[in-house]
Amino acid sequence: MKKSIYILSFAFLLLLLGCKESVRIDLVDESKPAPVALDEVMVKSILGGAVLKYQIPNDKNLLCIKAVYEISPGHVYETKSSVYVDSLVLKGFASSETTQVKVYSVGKNGKESKPLIVEVTPGTPVVEDVANTLFVRSAIGGVKLSYANLSGEDLIYDLIQEDIESNRWEVVKRFYSGLKTGEFTQRGMESKPTNIGVLISDRWGNISDTIKQTITPVFEEEVPKPWSHKEMVGDSWKEGVPGLTIDKMWDGRWDVDALFLWASSKSTKFPQSFTIDLKCEVEITRIVEHQRPVYAYLDTSVKEFELFGTTLDNPNPDTNSDDWIKLGRFSSFQPSGLTGSPTKEDFQYGNVEGENFEFLDENGDPKPTPPVRYLRWRTYETWDGQTEMGEVIIAELEVYGKILKK
Repeated sequence: MKKSIYILSFAFLLLLLGCKESVRIDLVDESKPAPVALDEVMVKSILGGAVLKYQIPNDKNLLCIKAVYEISPGHVYETKSSVYVDSLVLKGFASSETTQVKVYSVGKNGKESKPLIVEVTPGTPVVEDVANTLFVRSAIGGVKLSYANLSGEDLIYDLIQEDIESNRWEVVKRFYSGLKTGEFTQRGMESKPTNIGVLISDRWGNISDTIKQTITPVFEEEVPKPWSHKEMVGDSWKEGVPGLTIDKMWDGRWDVDALFLWASSKSTKFPQSFTIDLKCEVEITRIVEHQRPVYAYLDTSVKEFELFGTTLDNPNPDTNSDDWIKLGRFSSFQPSGLTGSPTKEDFQYGNVEGENFEFLDENGDPKPTPPVRYLRWRTYETWDGQTEMGEVIIAELEVYGKILKK
């Protein structure tokens, strides 16, 4: 009986304690003055901004250092750094003109010191610096843009084209990138003189001057399908999974995994070859490979391969013979550069749009192949690193160029 009374009493005590209003323990001392202001700041100019270096004040009430600055007329920004960092990075300036920056010491109670006025001369604005490196050239079926972005800032590249009839400029493609070097290609353009332009913008609203140029895209057309498979001695084209036959590479589908693709046997040795009859003679400008859905730039998708071509109906199986022309050796490139961790953009390019492999001269200009009808593909490595034995998967192939005769 006593035991029951003790238990009930203890429970009642807990109930009373739970009903009491919780007490907040506030460690911020509102009565403390603002932290001491910085007395000296070293300034280093960077592209589109500056780095402020200083000695952190010895003040227990200090929460952070704050800089307030105007990146362009009417656009005020601020940036902060904790008490564990002795520098502030200012970005987004629209010009290289000297400007004043107010630097504050901010207390835990929100009080701010008097500002230290620092004069800053930002480096060349990022959009302007990148615009100075932009190289625009005619490409196969369109235009190619290449650039250098030393800052590594995320930028938008708008490709615009003039409509001759309306005399208006319209955006035809928008590219996004934070890579320090790269290139973009827009295709599907007619092979005639075309006025195009490029504008570069950043997340602060800064926009470069328009870079305008007249280009004439190199003519190309898609080689029509269906093609056919040509059996050659030494090739390893047989499927490793029932139904995933070689003709799946030209069925016009690449959107469903384990269905619309070709897969070789896992026991096949490298290099692995297959031969395609395009059913017409073509001066090839580029090959497009759609990688496996979900597994673009991963697993058994092609990473390294060679291409050979011939017009002979019964060529020597040995590609070292004079019957074959070596068209080139190619490496698959992951746009994001994040090997092993493809992004959504990587999958979009590798599977949906298809990775382009162009035939170019030593200057990077289009150089179509000699006429070929039979195309021999030889895989040396897949994205999982296999170079001795393993499966190879290709979802779809496309061939572009100038068709000579059927």
